[in-house]
Parts: sequence; C-alpha cells; structure tokens
Amino acid sequence: MSEITVSTASTNRSIEPPSPRRNNFFRFLHYVLPYKWMLVAASVGGIVKFSVPLFVPVITRYLLDEVYLSTTLTTDEKLQTLLLLVGGMMVVFIVFWVPFTYMRHYYAGKASQMAIFDLRHDLYYKILRMSTSFFDRNKSGSIVSRLISDIELAQNLIGSALTDVWMDFVSLALILYFLLTIDTGVTLVALVTFPFYLYYFRKSQTEIKSSSLRVQEEIAAMAGSVQERIVGNRVVHSFTSEKYEEETFDNDSTRLLNTSMRRVFLQSVNVTITNVITNLAPLIVTLYGGYQVIVGNMTIGDLVAVGMYLTPLYTPMQRFAQLNLVFANSMAAVDRVFEVIDEDPDIRDKPNALKLSKVEGYVTFDHVHFEYPNADDTNRGPVLNDVSFSVAPGEKIALVGPSGSGKSTIASLIPRLYDVASGGICIDEHDVRNVTVRSLRRQVGMVLQTPILFSGSVGENIRYGRPDATNEEVVAASKAANAYNFIRSLPKGFDTEVGESGGFLSGGQRQRITIARAFLKDPKILILDEATSALDTESERLIQAALERLMEGRTTFIIAHRLSTIEKADRIFVLQNGRIVETGNHQALLAKGGIYYRLYSNE
Repeated sequence: MSEITVSTASTNRSIEPPSPRRNNFFRFLHYVLPYKWMLVAASVGGIVKFSVPLFVPVITRYLLDEVYLSTTLTTDEKLQTLLLLVGGMMVVFIVFWVPFTYMRHYYAGKASQMAIFDLRHDLYYKILRMSTSFFDRNKSGSIVSRLISDIELAQNLIGSALTDVWMDFVSLALILYFLLTIDTGVTLVALVTFPFYLYYFRKSQTEIKSSSLRVQEEIAAMAGSVQERIVGNRVVHSFTSEKYEEETFDNDSTRLLNTSMRRVFLQSVNVTITNVITNLAPLIVTLYGGYQVIVGNMTIGDLVAVGMYLTPLYTPMQRFAQLNLVFANSMAAVDRVFEVIDEDPDIRDKPNALKLSKVEGYVTFDHVHFEYPNADDTNRGPVLNDVSFSVAPGEKIALVGPSGSGKSTIASLIPRLYDVASGGICIDEHDVRNVTVRSLRRQVGMVLQTPILFSGSVGENIRYGRPDATNEEVVAASKAANAYNFIRSLPKGFDTEVGESGGFLSGGQRQRITIARAFLKDPKILILDEATSALDTESERLIQAALERLMEGRTTFIIAHRLSTIEKADRIFVLQNGRIVETGNHQALLAKGGIYYRLYSNE
C-alpha cells in the first residue's frame, strides 16, 4: 500500500467563517466532501457486501420447494442443481463479496482519516492563532482533549453515518422486495414494530447527545488538571502533596464516573428497547408464517426463507440504534470542536493593517488603561491606569514595583498579547493595533523568567524563530549567549535532545538557549522578564554577560525584583497600583528617598 502524503500548503488557507445558523453536522460534511468518491466507493462496497448474502434465502427456498421435496426430479438431477446453485453462489462470493468487502472498509477508513486530518489541522491552526486570553481561560489539557479525543469521536461519524446508513437502506429495500415476492402479509407483519422504534429513536437522541457532551467536558477538565500536576510534579513531591492530589484526582474521577454512568444508563436503555423490539418481531412473524403454512397459504420453503431474512432485516435496525448512540456521541464532540473554531481571537489584524518593516525602536504609551479580559469580581480596578511614557531607540528601561503593580502587563502589551482598554501604544509612531500582529511580534524579542524549550534538539530550539538560519548563525548566536561551550560538551552537541520542556538541561543552560534564540531573531525591541532569577551565581554571571551583549543597540524593557541587576538602566519606572509613580536613573531615585529607595534598601 502506498504511503499517503499530505501537503502543508493548507496552512495558509482561511478557515470557513462561522455561521451560527448552520448545523454543525453540515459543517462537518464540509470536511468530508473532498473525499466523497471514497465514500461512494465504500458505500458501493458495503451494498455489495450485504446484498450478496441476501440471495442465499432465495436459493434455499428454491432448493427446499423445487429440489429437495420434488417428486419429479431424479437424484442425479437434484445433485446437479444443488452443485450448480451452491457452486455459483461460491463463485459470486469469491468474485464479488471478497473484493467489495475490502473496498468498503479500506475507502471508508481512508476517507475518515483524511477528513479528520483536515479538521484537526484547522482546529490546531485556530488554536495557534487564539489570543493569550483564550489560554488564560482554558487549561492546556482541556485544549489538547478537544484536539485529540473529541476529534477521534467525531471520526466515528464518517463510517457510521455516511457509509453504513446507505448500505443499510439498500439492504432493507432488497429484503423487503424479496419478502414481498414471498408474501405481502408476512412483510407487513415484519414491519409492525418499525414505528415504535422510530419514535424511540427520535425521543432518545437529544438526551444521549446532551449526556455525551457533559462527559466530554468532564474529560477535558480532568485532562487539564492532570496535565498541570504532571508538569508540576516537582512541586507535588517537594510539598509531599501526593495524598492531596490523589484525593483531588479521585473527586474528579468520581464526577466523571457519575456523568459517564448517566450516559451508560441511557445507552443501555436504548439498546435494551431496540433489542426488545427486534426480538419480539420475529416471534410475531413466526406465529403468522406458521399459521399460513398450516392453512396452506405458504410453503415450507417460503417460511424458511422468511426466517432467514428476519436477521438481516432487523440487523440494520439494531445498527440504526447504534448509529443513534454514535451520532449523539460524535455530534457532542463535533460541537466542542466547532466551538473553538468559531471563537474569534481577541487580537487580530484590522482589514487594512500595515506590515511593520524594520523599526528603529521608539516605544510610546499614551494614557493607557488596561484590565484583563474576563476579570472576576476580586480584581480591584484596572491593572494599568493612565500610563504614559516615551522610550527612545536603544534605551534600557527597568520596570520595578511590588507584585501586581503592572510590570508584566506593560511587557505583554508591547507585542500586543492583549489590547489596551483605552489609550494607545505606538512603535515608531505606528499604533500597534494598525499593523499586522505577525510583523509587530517579529520586531519584539522576549526572554522570560521560566525558559521555555520544546521537545527536540538544542539546535532546533535555537532556530525556533528562524528555521532557515545557517549552522554558522546558530553557532554565533550560541557563542553570544555564552552557551556554546556547554552545548559542545553535550553528547551530540547541537543535535542533543533536550527532553520535554528542556528537562535534560539545567535552568541556566535552558536560559542561555533562550537567549541564543533571541540573538538569532535579532529583534529591535527586547523584553527581559526576570531573566536572571532563581539561578546559581555562576549561571547568573554568564547569563548577565550574555544579556548585556543582547541589549546592545536594542530598546530594552527589564522587569526585575532584584534591583541590583538594573543599576545600569538608563531609566527606571517605579509602578504602584497600575501607575508610574517615580521615574529616573538608579542614583536619582536613591537620592529622592521615595518608593524605589525603600525597595532597594529592603532588598
């Protein structure tokens, strides 16, 4: 079987605009339509697969009435007829049934995988472009749950709803035709239970879907909680909180169990009622057919053929019952997927946004007010309140103040991770809301307190912002970040795997790799957020030297609790309660004897 290849060119395509009036099932079909001919092939294969065996009761009926019980045919004639009919049926099975059965399963599976690939791509595409506030509201495990488990559930919809349903309808039509050729009355008796099933099918679907949606939500919440604990396993161990986390997990599991059992109950009732209906019907048919044989209106062959058709007649009905469950479960997952796709990012380009080319590095805050989106009632007032300042290219600005004073918020607003509530922020006289987000963020580099690395090699992590960088550029960046010597000592040098979140490296090593990444990006505006905190003396010395090289010629904002690290800053902004209350260099602020003096003296 040839390997399926996919193109990443679709990354640049636009996702279909959401329409709240459109049913999500038909939106899901949008992803299936490109593979409609595969589904047609799968449906044809399924029709042949289930239709061929339907001729066996016809042959059996003929053999019983016209061959086995015949008084005119000789033994040899009976054997020849038996071999001819059964042998012919075996040939049909080999020539048609086997290849069409393979075709039914292969193309249904291929269409399913390809459609789900496209849907998962579009969901991930949308997640990557969601605003920071989206990730503030949603746990990472919950997001991953939608990307993996919800889409896996949605995949079931393709095979069950879009292929099985057609072959079941065709099978039912053929069976009804054969039954009608035998006896009209027995056909009507066989169908007497269908209205009861259809009534229950419609009645139960909404409740099962609602229950399935609650289960998926509980799974997503639990996945988010578990992922947090796994990532923070060192904190759990250091505080010996294993027992507490075990109890928390048990509580989450209990809620999931209770919700799941409600779905199990509904599904069990659905299957039970369907089985009751489908098992009572053959008894009614047998009673009617037996009576017709006794009074001479039907032959033994007719009755046997009818009996052989009852199982394939009610099997589609039982599959429809399963389809009810699959459809309800899958649509609950589909709704959750489109819920994310339909959400508009808070931060997005204006229709005529300009592309910000290489900048000089002027940064201006003009009467900026800001509150975090979806802030709860415990927040007291805006995070930033009427903040104004101007920074010249190459200036080094330090932001200090107590926790919650607004330091990190200023740093987040510059690359437009959030939008201001009022006022404006300009870079080189361009309001950041009037330029494309991508071009803006290309001008801004960030080195955070917690260095973030991704699974992969050291070289891949340094290249993260510039995948096309040459090996020479990567080496030069690592040397500028004081990282080259330790990288060279690693088992595979730049090809050494860093592990999940860089777990195979020390904190200082991880931070120097992120600094090398910033060197390679070469931004004009730099944000250092507690970049030297929680490090040993030797690592801090190496990192501080690397940062000083990185800051050369760049407009830099430095957030630091340790004020000794910002003494060389050109200006220091002291923040309190969302306002800049003091401004000046280190010596001037000490001489002033105000808030900065007290913070520095108490360090």
